[in-house]
Amino acid sequence: MSAPGTTTIAYRAVIGNRSLRRVLFAFFLFNAEEFAVWIAVLIYAYQQGGTTAAGIVAIAQLIPAALLAPLGATMGDRMRRDRALGLGYAAQAAANALLAVALWGGPPLVAYAAAIVASCTITLTRPVHNAIVPMLADTPQELTAANSLSGTVEGLGVLVGPVLNSVLIAISGPAAVAAAFAGVAALAGALTLGLRLTETRPSRRGAADADGPLRAAVEGFRELRREPGATLLATLGGAQYFVIGVLDVFYAALAVEVLHMGEGVAGLLASAAGLGGLLGAAATALLVGRRRMTPAIEGGLVVMGLGLAAIPVWPRFAVTFALIAVAGAGRTFFDVAARTLLQRSVKDEAIARIFGLQEGLIMVFLAVGSATAPVMAAVLGIGWAFVACGLTVPLAGVASLATMRAIDRRAVVPDAARLRLLRAIPIFALLPEYELEQVSWNLVPTSTRAGDVIIREGDEGDRFYLLVEGEAVVESKGREIVRRHLGDYFGEIALLRNVPRTATVRAVTDVEMLTLDREQFLAAVTGSWSDVSVANEEIDRRLSELDIGGADDLGGDPGPSHNRNDPD
Repeated sequence: MSAPGTTTIAYRAVIGNRSLRRVLFAFFLFNAEEFAVWIAVLIYAYQQGGTTAAGIVAIAQLIPAALLAPLGATMGDRMRRDRALGLGYAAQAAANALLAVALWGGPPLVAYAAAIVASCTITLTRPVHNAIVPMLADTPQELTAANSLSGTVEGLGVLVGPVLNSVLIAISGPAAVAAAFAGVAALAGALTLGLRLTETRPSRRGAADADGPLRAAVEGFRELRREPGATLLATLGGAQYFVIGVLDVFYAALAVEVLHMGEGVAGLLASAAGLGGLLGAAATALLVGRRRMTPAIEGGLVVMGLGLAAIPVWPRFAVTFALIAVAGAGRTFFDVAARTLLQRSVKDEAIARIFGLQEGLIMVFLAVGSATAPVMAAVLGIGWAFVACGLTVPLAGVASLATMRAIDRRAVVPDAARLRLLRAIPIFALLPEYELEQVSWNLVPTSTRAGDVIIREGDEGDRFYLLVEGEAVVESKGREIVRRHLGDYFGEIALLRNVPRTATVRAVTDVEMLTLDREQFLAAVTGSWSDVSVANEEIDRRLSELDIGGADDLGGDPGPSHNRNDPD
């Protein structure tokens, strides 16, 4: 069956799964709330003290939120995840209600304190959402589709939230935004009630692993030192958020001082970046299988920078909206291209740690951008500040061009034929292109002679197999079930259910295969490279409770040459 048909089936399965449907809609509401309230607070700060106040308030929200962020991950491991998710949404509803009261009639310091509390509660949701999705999906295809839709609804939330912010600001000011989205957060929490979820055991990671993150961070720094190019890419990936930090502070000033419109327009301008991000994400399909990423990285930086630098040239709302959207598209395109090159350039066992360090850099650059924006506005004025910020972006790319070209020459590029084989497999059909490249990179070629056993019934499952040449037969209790050929796959049941192999697979002819390690397979299916151990535990526990008979092959609908009822 073709990948598009499989994609449609997988999305329909997610829509038909009541629990996944509710969790995804709640996640959409969460993302709309996050950005709408963030912009509302910065507009309020701008009203009180201009760009200086807005920059200080942005930093004041970012730093405590960054320190509290690990709590969001631990909540999902220490209680039932549906309860943890609902608790996070309830905390956001209460914090936004408090913020609305403070914005309505309280002194600014009280309003800012309430904004910090609201910002901290935001950190409780995303990690738990990512952890609960694997527990609600019934098949690997459904899980991959749910992860794909999570990214889509997140982008839509970034687009819709600021638009609603503009409407509410125009009607009644920032307090109305906080009040309305207190209700939105409460609705999101209500959607988590009655989820089809079995009891979650506490994480098995105990005190012995308490220093694990520190060791991981140290190892990540060591890997960066071993590969200077990785340091550059990780830094550039974080540095793009400097521009986002500047923009967040400037939206209100741009609306009032440059466009000479009301502060409510600030939300619409912020939504333009979300719209551009969606368009840029769609354009990343052009990157699939490209041997060189440097032109895409440089192109994304140039588009992003010139979009920002051109804003003061023609200060009209429609033009400014379009330019911010162009800059957002360039940023997303750059982000995916840089991430892909980084994945190609470092050892797989260190990639999660390096991306973890990059997350820390993102918070740092957001704070630096928020702190720098008032200084730029005071020294240059809003218009020239956009020019300076925009021109800095491509100049940074030019300065790093030689290093990036050297990284590109050394990088391991996935084979185009491998990518086509992977894309035809339902389990991987919905993965973003850069994640599919990561899977392709991790595939290990192996061969077996005719008559040899590839996997044996009852053995422990350790890897996933993709057949690229030859023929193999699946047998159970001495009975032939089905034959496998080019493009067929097997071995996923034992990995997903954490059970012994349910069948024997024997080579009929000499065969060539590509194999994927258990951890890497589960990481790709669950969509999380950063916390594979927890995801593995939960998806294995849930799937192992299901009937493991031959009729329950969770490998999806493999197409005409496959038998959905074959155990492997």
